[in-house]
Amino acid sequence: MEHVTDINKDQYIETSMRIVKDVLLTQAIDLSDEELEILTKEIMDTSLMMGGDFSRTNIQEVTQQYLEQSFLDRFKRAHRG
Repeated sequence: MEHVTDINKDQYIETSMRIVKDVLLTQAIDLSDEELEILTKEIMDTSLMMGGDFSRTNIQEVTQQYLEQSFLDRFKRAHRG
């Protein structure tokens, strides 16, 4: 499914980052700007792979699923040196 992640996200990234940040803050999770961008791109890819798009509802729902799956430890291990 390489083609799924080849979609240009540039025009959607800022809006998607705000949505992800708002959802994370409901659980008092505050990531650095760099971490937030990495996570947002991962969430956007997940949304596409699920057959969705970058709508507010889809980004919110995927972010909520990440929260429900306790993503934070896995994410930090994968993206912190």
